[in-house]
Amino acid sequence: MLKNQIKTSFRYFISHKAFSAINIIGLGTGICVCFFALLYVQFELSRDTYNTQADNIYRLVTDVKTPVGINYESTPGPMAAAVQATFPEVKIATRVFMDDMILQSNPNNAAKEEVAYVDESVFKVFSWTLLRGDAKHLFDAPCNVVLTETAAKHYFGNADPVGKTMLINGQTRAAVTGIMKDMPYNSHLRVNMLFSMSTLIGPCCWNTNWKRFGFYTYLLLKPGTDAAKLQAKFPAFVNANIDQSQSKYSLAIEPLKKVYLYGKPRGHRTGSSESGSISNIYIFSIIALFVLFIACFNFINLTTAFSLKRAREIGVRKVLGASKKQLMVQFFMDAVLLCLIAFVLALGLAALLLPLFNQLTGTVIATGIFANLYYIGGLLLIAVLVGLLSGVYPALFLSGFKPISSLKGQLASGNGGLMLRKTLVIAQFTISIVLIISTIIVYNQLDFMQNQQLGFNKGHKLVIDYQFNHQINEHPDLVKQLLGAVPGVKSVSYSSGVPGTPNNKFQTSIMDAGGSYQEFLSDVYNFDGDFLKQYGIDVIAGRGFNRQIALDEKAMLINETMVKKMGYKTPEEAIGKPFKQFAATGTIVGVVKDFHFHSSQELVPPLAIRPTDGFFTCLTLDITSANMQQTITQVEKEWKQLAPDLPLIYFFQDEAYNKQYIAQQRFGNLFVCFSALAILISCLGLLGLSAFSTAQRKKEIGIRKVLGASALSITALLSKDFVRLVVIAIVFASPLAYWGMHTWLQDFACRIQISWWVFAAAGSAALVIALLTISFQSLKAALVNPVKSLKSE
Repeated sequence: MLKNQIKTSFRYFISHKAFSAINIIGLGTGICVCFFALLYVQFELSRDTYNTQADNIYRLVTDVKTPVGINYESTPGPMAAAVQATFPEVKIATRVFMDDMILQSNPNNAAKEEVAYVDESVFKVFSWTLLRGDAKHLFDAPCNVVLTETAAKHYFGNADPVGKTMLINGQTRAAVTGIMKDMPYNSHLRVNMLFSMSTLIGPCCWNTNWKRFGFYTYLLLKPGTDAAKLQAKFPAFVNANIDQSQSKYSLAIEPLKKVYLYGKPRGHRTGSSESGSISNIYIFSIIALFVLFIACFNFINLTTAFSLKRAREIGVRKVLGASKKQLMVQFFMDAVLLCLIAFVLALGLAALLLPLFNQLTGTVIATGIFANLYYIGGLLLIAVLVGLLSGVYPALFLSGFKPISSLKGQLASGNGGLMLRKTLVIAQFTISIVLIISTIIVYNQLDFMQNQQLGFNKGHKLVIDYQFNHQINEHPDLVKQLLGAVPGVKSVSYSSGVPGTPNNKFQTSIMDAGGSYQEFLSDVYNFDGDFLKQYGIDVIAGRGFNRQIALDEKAMLINETMVKKMGYKTPEEAIGKPFKQFAATGTIVGVVKDFHFHSSQELVPPLAIRPTDGFFTCLTLDITSANMQQTITQVEKEWKQLAPDLPLIYFFQDEAYNKQYIAQQRFGNLFVCFSALAILISCLGLLGLSAFSTAQRKKEIGIRKVLGASALSITALLSKDFVRLVVIAIVFASPLAYWGMHTWLQDFACRIQISWWVFAAAGSAALVIALLTISFQSLKAALVNPVKSLKSE
């Protein structure tokens, strides 16, 4: 019996190829999209869960309330040791400091690497697997380094690198003391090299300065520790160690598992310390459900609609003795089998598209589709459930018809079935229009962030990060002269950084409008007198730096935001006011127009600018677009004369700035892909329903043509019912999309306004898509010879 029912189902699928194909492709695509969305959400939620002690690991963070606002910082150098010594609840406190450097094992493999300086206790806190090396003596001396397998392969090939050395920044030798497995992709900390903390600290004040931040401190708490009670003890600890007369410092601990999605980006050198967005997780979860709902609605809608065409089949079966139960089983069998075929298609699509999906997300979400069998099992269950739901209507409704009526083909769906199909179409297109509106707004926001006026010129800027090389810093005039003489180089400037890359933060005191010094942790740039002109940054009061003026060594520029935070009514009022920074004192000589030196996703923070050459580590070359490669080749030749031991590592400033938006761009790309597939599935459903509708009205169309109706009028007649449903969907979708996108935009300090044209464009696009889909079938029906439609009458 079962074998015959399966054969019957496949005969039905083959005899209704278009219906079967639309259903299989629509549901299969929906399941595939849902599978990818589940993989993405699960990956994001699994951040740092690979650590076996993750439940007891916390990140220690500092919020600094200053006269100019709140700074969200990491921790100072001495914090870890002091916390471990003070609180018995803390089993281990370990530090991680992010940085970058130029490394090579031979002249042919130099590369700029993101690295981390770590305490020797780091392997006792994090579950990082050491493959070779003595765990007790990995970081005994400065410039000891542990490489990941990837780094070891890159710099040493198949040779064992333990005991060998590497060159740091063309100057210092580092000894390789160990090899570890690559850090998991779902780690919020991910680098290829770990250096001993003594490499960074040395004899300087890192271990004694309580106001110099940059260290990520992680606490491994003893099992059973109440984290909230521990945090309640921090205020007294802070008061005992940090002067709070000018700024208020507060400590907090963040569970490791929540750092990525809920923690704020901390400090100025975040390096490979990534942060995610829980709102994006919610958005992708909702989109996945939307796509799956659309696919399921389609399947149920088409299955119930096309089941009405089986009238004569039902009559013949009943005449031959088929019972109502047998018919019900057959209808359920048809629907479930079709769903299972769609599920198999979904798995095939997922396997084929997984590499592309990994590329879109910028990481390795999964290496194979069977790595998460519980997701596959869940989606299989959904497929079977959809099959059963879509089989309910024909099984209960159609199997009860009388054979005579069935053989005459006199089956009507009734108002209930028609209303169900209309409701499902409205629901599908409401979701699709919400996604169209959301896609337009997402892309407009991303475009706004990347192309708004930044306050500086980022085009054609070649930046050389020379890592404080003494040969470059000791001969600035010679360097500028030689590089400036290269054909195609228009200007050269020195700086501590460039917009879009990490900058320094230092304790700074500036006299405010009331005549009092205000101390705070300020963003700081150091650059020479040519930087402002080269980057097109306007001086709106006072003047810029001038090397010919000896006192400019003690000069400072501030930005407009700093002027406002200090209480001055005009930029001119700030000129001549004194400041203190480290041991230096001086006066403010100029005010620059605000420019976005961080992402334009943030408001421009207060900025202090000094000409201190000891902090210079970047050279910017403003080059022409003509013969750019020749210019770079000539620069490389000059560089070998200026710094023969340091490889030339450069980047383009506009590319570096736009890297800040990679996460948003990936989000936008995924959003567009998922939205496009949702719209495609809706169109497939509409195509199927329009084909069914025209088939049902075949004789009516023939009569109208005989009576003189034109093809255009018939097309309009067949289309208007569906167009009406789409218009209703636009009415429902617009407020929903506005609310959702308005909420999403609140995460951006600089954001677009949602304009009326977005809704008009999305509605028009939905109508055009629907009309094109419907018109294909409507026009095809309108052009059929009426003799064919009426020959049986």
